[in-house]
Amino acid sequence: QRMAREAAAAAEPTVSTNTDPAGGSGRDDSDSTVGPADEGGCDSEPASAPALCEFADVETLELLSARLLNTMATRVVQGGLQPSDAMAEVRGLLSEKLSSAKKGPRGLAVLHARLEKLEARRSFGGRFVSNAADKVAGKARELEVRGEYRHGGRQRLALELVQRYDTTREWHCGCDMEQLGSTERERHLTSCVFRPVGCSHAGCTALFSARYEAAHDGSCEFKVVRCALGCKESLPRRDMEAHVAGPCAMRPAECPFRALGCLAPGLVQGEVASHLEEARDAHLQLAMARLLQQDQELSELRQAMTEMRAAAETTAATSASAAASTIAGLQKKIAALEAGQAAAQAAAKKSAAQAKDTTAALATRLAKLERERG
Repeated sequence: QRMAREAAAAAEPTVSTNTDPAGGSGRDDSDSTVGPADEGGCDSEPASAPALCEFADVETLELLSARLLNTMATRVVQGGLQPSDAMAEVRGLLSEKLSSAKKGPRGLAVLHARLEKLEARRSFGGRFVSNAADKVAGKARELEVRGEYRHGGRQRLALELVQRYDTTREWHCGCDMEQLGSTERERHLTSCVFRPVGCSHAGCTALFSARYEAAHDGSCEFKVVRCALGCKESLPRRDMEAHVAGPCAMRPAECPFRALGCLAPGLVQGEVASHLEEARDAHLQLAMARLLQQDQELSELRQAMTEMRAAAETTAATSASAAASTIAGLQKKIAALEAGQAAAQAAAKKSAAQAKDTTAALATRLAKLERERG
């Protein structure tokens, strides 16, 4: 709110004898030098009132005001200047000539390029400053707290720079107020598209130029609007999302009996109670039908379980009989194998005895033959 009041005060139009159509600072040459009041900061008042409308784009002034503070803090930290000298450098941009070339930067782009050039200047010691960005930010806060570069003064300096460099009047009005009659002047003060206006919606502190009023109104989070779904409620736009997702009577809803088959197309939250009352009999029928269906399904499940149990028992009995038969068959095979093995062993023993007898007979005969030959 303080910034809004200061911006409005800085843009309050006044009148002087200078009608420079180039959009200059609106001061006579004798007033362009920096006097003692200027050396202490940005809060000095202009020596004379300009003849041009001083309304300018509020956002542009705000951004440029912040940029000026950063530029001057940079010159103090990295340029080794005193605050008054840094301010004098920036105010010196008001007297620099503007190029008439058709190519190259134009308008405020020229101003920002010159500010960048100032910021790039380094003293010998400034080249070795560590954590320069943090120190510049700290110095900017220090200067603003000390009051050397208070917001209102920087806004005034920003306005003068915009008037000087915005030659196409894209970001400020610059209307020659001396050419207007008193009635036209009053009308202009209340209709200029660059005049600062505050949001009219309760709770919103936004300040902007009048030309953005409609755009802001279309997006202001504090504006009270009718419910997006069409219920009778009106509420701030920032609360709309929670409203339509929660208590809105027109929020799409489903019947609690939807799982039983009640589709109720087009039902909204505000109609659920009346729908339940009107469709009570239909819901009861749906519930009874579902109960009967569940009873039938339970009966079928019980029957299926009984049949499965019987089949399992039959299968178990059959399997046991088959297993017993298989075991008996295996036992018979084992007995037969054992009997065959015993017979084979007896035959082997008999064959071994016969072979022994035959061997003995042959040995006796061989001995006899050897005696007969000898």
